[in-house]
Amino acid sequence: MDPVLTQTSIIIREIQNDLFSYENAQDRDTDAACTTLINNKFQSLMELCDRLDILVNKEPAQTRAQSRQRVNEIKYDIRHYQVRSFYLNI
Repeated sequence: MDPVLTQTSIIIREIQNDLFSYENAQDRDTDAACTTLINNKFQSLMELCDRLDILVNKEPAQTRAQSRQRVNEIKYDIRHYQVRSFYLNI
């Protein structure tokens, strides 16, 4: 589960950087490239979240609640960035 969490964190940081790049884009070509990139990363994140949901259920009972909380925090962060991208008209 840890490698998937690490990969998810990396993609979230990349989305943060891509949203910043989109906000500072000067032309339509850069806008389009950032939009495609961000949407692809959101798709990857959703696939990773599905995988994390499966892995959480395979965790030992002692650590399952903590793992579930971490996955829920990640999902909340993803929703936050999706809303932000929506308001940036991506």
